[in-house]
Amino acid sequence: MIKQLLGSRGTPENGDGYQIVLTASRSEISQYGGDPFRAFICTFPELLSRRALEGYLGPEAGPDGENRFASYGLRKVETLLVRRFGRENVAVCHPDLLDRFVGKKTKLVGMTTMDPIGLAYVSTTYNSLIGFGGESLNAVEFKDLLRSDSLLKYKPKILVGGAGVWQIKEAGLQRELGIDVLFQGEGEEDIAPVVEKLLNDEPVEPYFSAGQPARDKIPLIERAASYGAVEITRGCGRGCAFCSPTNRKKWSFPIQHIMAEVKTNIEGGSKSIFTVTEDMFLYKSFPGFIPNTPEIVKLYKAIAGYPGVNYILLSHASLAPVIYDRKLLEELTPILLEKSYWTKERGYKQTFITAEVGIETGSSRLMKKYMKGKALPYPVDNWSDLVCQGIGIMNDNDWWPLCTVMTGQPDETEEDVQATLDLIDRLKAQNAKMFYTPVLFIPLEDALLSDAKRSNLQNLTESQFEIMTKCWRNNIDFWQPERAWLYNSMFFLAHWFYARWRHGKKATIPMMHLAGLSDDSLTIRAIDKWATIPEILSKPLDMLKSR
Repeated sequence: MIKQLLGSRGTPENGDGYQIVLTASRSEISQYGGDPFRAFICTFPELLSRRALEGYLGPEAGPDGENRFASYGLRKVETLLVRRFGRENVAVCHPDLLDRFVGKKTKLVGMTTMDPIGLAYVSTTYNSLIGFGGESLNAVEFKDLLRSDSLLKYKPKILVGGAGVWQIKEAGLQRELGIDVLFQGEGEEDIAPVVEKLLNDEPVEPYFSAGQPARDKIPLIERAASYGAVEITRGCGRGCAFCSPTNRKKWSFPIQHIMAEVKTNIEGGSKSIFTVTEDMFLYKSFPGFIPNTPEIVKLYKAIAGYPGVNYILLSHASLAPVIYDRKLLEELTPILLEKSYWTKERGYKQTFITAEVGIETGSSRLMKKYMKGKALPYPVDNWSDLVCQGIGIMNDNDWWPLCTVMTGQPDETEEDVQATLDLIDRLKAQNAKMFYTPVLFIPLEDALLSDAKRSNLQNLTESQFEIMTKCWRNNIDFWQPERAWLYNSMFFLAHWFYARWRHGKKATIPMMHLAGLSDDSLTIRAIDKWATIPEILSKPLDMLKSR
């Protein structure tokens, strides 16, 4: 069957292989039945995530044996290398089929990765919180890829690119993993020359930092990307100190460019289009981060109207534009709601639209210091008010955003933490429809805060733990209230039998809140009472006698 699938492109007969083979780990090349949010499960420990993703990690081979879908970045690299070295010398395959494409002729295997060591925001946060079950599935699968039999047998040079290469450098694992070159940055102008040097056995820096390409150097993808991904903007320009894309100048792709890639994806078998952007509401925006509503609506109307587009998936969005122009969501929502993946038929309360929105903190002080551009075109002085207003407008238009909240930021004080807790309470009071993803601060290599101290659970205060648990309590109450009794029991027992031992007493009250107990419950009152006993016993005996 495999031989029939491979046709003239595969190499099961002679084993010669292709000069250049492109791939990614099983967890990063798969498209999870068309649901990009399911991929987040790969950031959890392997013991928990592998079974949950059973059936999603295998190959989706086309008639030529190559993978039908691959990550958007890998498809860009494929186009560039095919132009330089010819289609007959470049193949993109699933790691399970590497032995069909890597052979005696193979001189280079290129890989892309987002989270190879499990050091990204979500994987770091939840692997450390859970504390058992091994490394994240992303980390396990990436290491397994590098130990593939065909790579060990033929020993091609290994080039790794993608947003996660900094993790390999930071962990000091490049040599141990057998990686010849780590390619950091945008590849449109530099990837082909680097590959040519490697093919010619010329020296290349082990950690190569690419320059930003000219706009006319960015090619169209030639084969379908995972989820039908198309890039609509690049960069952001808001200047958030913890993030790297926000420090790159924002610019938008012409609609003709975008629609050409929509065509490629649909013809390649995708049923969805996933608009890749740091902020969809900045598409062709005016100076000062003023949203260009007519152009945004025009773009999504064109995508929705393309034959074969069943779903439109959204990546990132911001709150300020929807406040600035109320017509933005009024005009956009009917278009996107009709193409939503999140429907009643899939088991949700109602059909809704979602995108990832960064709240990060309720502290205006931290916002001014690290993220003041996030509120533009408004000042950041009343950030919590903007958040509540923006979420409210989204909810009124059937948008239920996925919102990140970050704790452990540099210089975060108890007052800052309390401001975030207060914001979460305000959102709950207004019956906000949303999903929280609380994370720990991670210093990304090419961000302004790259030298800041990494946050970890050992350094968190009780109130910072409370941010984590309060976010998840709200998720349970909104998304699965009918199963709250099960989660309450699970978290209660998990704390006393495991979490308290791992995270210490500072996690007790937050975990009891997560288990559904209020401050006036008998259990929490008893915990508060018994917590004072060790302090009493530690005092000098004469103090006890004096009472």
